[in-house]
Amino acid sequence: MSLRRRYIHLHRYRQVVNVLARYGFGYLLDQLGLGELILRRPRREAPLSPGARLRLALAELGPTFIKLGQILSTRPDLLPADIIAELARLQDRVPPFPFAAVQHTVEKELGQPLEQLFREFDPEPLAAASIGQVHRATLPGGNQVIVKVQRPGIAEQVRVDLEIIFDLARLAQRHTAYGQIYDFTQMVDEFARAMEGELDYTREGRHADRLRENLAGNPQVYIPAVYWDYTTVRVLTQEYVEAVKLNDLEEIDRRGYDRRRIATNLARAIYQQVLVDGFFHGDPHPGNLAVLPGEVIVFMDFGLVGALSEERQEQFINLMLGIIRRRSQDVLRTILAMGVVPDGVDRNALRHDIETLRDRYYHLALSQISLGRAVEELLQLAFKYRLRLPPELTLLAKTLITLEGLARELDPTLELAELAEPYGRELLRRRFSAGALWQALADNLSSTWEMLQHLPRQFQHIVEMLEGGELTLKIELLNLRSLVRQIDRIINKLTMSVVLLAFSIIMASLIISTALGAPGTSLFFRLPTLEIGFGAAGLMLLWLLVAMWRGSRD
Repeated sequence: MSLRRRYIHLHRYRQVVNVLARYGFGYLLDQLGLGELILRRPRREAPLSPGARLRLALAELGPTFIKLGQILSTRPDLLPADIIAELARLQDRVPPFPFAAVQHTVEKELGQPLEQLFREFDPEPLAAASIGQVHRATLPGGNQVIVKVQRPGIAEQVRVDLEIIFDLARLAQRHTAYGQIYDFTQMVDEFARAMEGELDYTREGRHADRLRENLAGNPQVYIPAVYWDYTTVRVLTQEYVEAVKLNDLEEIDRRGYDRRRIATNLARAIYQQVLVDGFFHGDPHPGNLAVLPGEVIVFMDFGLVGALSEERQEQFINLMLGIIRRRSQDVLRTILAMGVVPDGVDRNALRHDIETLRDRYYHLALSQISLGRAVEELLQLAFKYRLRLPPELTLLAKTLITLEGLARELDPTLELAELAEPYGRELLRRRFSAGALWQALADNLSSTWEMLQHLPRQFQHIVEMLEGGELTLKIELLNLRSLVRQIDRIINKLTMSVVLLAFSIIMASLIISTALGAPGTSLFFRLPTLEIGFGAAGLMLLWLLVAMWRGSRD
């Protein structure tokens, strides 16, 4: 690392630590061993909730931390509901950067002067965010486009911030109780991959192309085209679509669009992405959605997407079917299959809470069941029991909840679960089709054959280790040290009891001898033997009683 980079890193590290301290997180920094970096302890300010203070701190720290907060706002399995609600308010809006910087970046990336690349290029941005900003332009052939240009220096800033966040995650892993439950470094690694995607506009373009290909058979969905000759890592050029944003309900009504049909088309498009294709738009808020004549839904901004493997799709369907069919055992089995239940979880209590969730839907018809709400309640259970859920499931939950909120706003009477049912049936049909069953059989036979091929060699290796005396059997008794301590205490108590009994016999003999008139000339009988003996016996008896009382408490 160069000297300049070290200086930038240290300067930013101090800035992050002091912003967090100023918003009341100094105690956490002390716990992580970073208290010495705090330049000045803040005075008490007007009380704010922890969620509000965290939101303000992340907003002040800039783009990387804002994105981190937005990602965390989709993880109700990690954070309580009040903090989630605050983080959901984080806005990625910043002042635009100068047009001269825009022109410099475009010409450097595309290799030609701006006037040769575009017939027209509007210097006023349509929108500005922390990573980049969007301008409207016209290609030489007359096609209307939008050009997204990355903010100068943002890539370097994000890299420095990610290094700091990685460091904080490692410290939290070692020094906090939650580090024994959650793998913070893995979470930051997932976040870093997401940020790298945000900084690579070619990846966003590929996301758009994949969604367009998947939805090609749905005439009620439109994905803007990507102009690859005008697209690089830092510049993205897409087709400009003149459409009405879904949050502009007045304009939708003025144009006479059918709200119910809009909501239906949107729901079917998302259900197809989730339940059929396994690749879905991860941020379908109203600003990223628009509608064309004929109630055609336009998706925009493909920086955040979710991908579900066939296994994850099946697990999601099993979760939903387990709730709908009132089979809590199926829900619990699916959660266990995800491998997300840490050791020490009270599975009986977890099953009881799942049954409570099931009973909540027991008397509801399918049309009345909210898939988004059901997943959200499962995520709340995950937070309660510290279950480690896969991040794609939480992103899916956010997508479904956003969809249901939009659908309710467009048409509160729309029954979304009924629209989802055909896609769920299609997924089940594909799972149990002859081709899928044959493929599963072929995969299992292949794995079994491979195992059988290696079995003779492995068996021979075991025999060789036995003959050479190299094979050792390791037996680990759980809580062995505690068991040895308990046995040791029991033996001490038994020994003390025997000693006390023997001492009692001796004292009894002395008392009898004294009573029978033992010779008083003996020095032994001239001492206060009885008093000393009774005192010693009393102390030993008291020790034995205390030891027995402590043992009963253990």
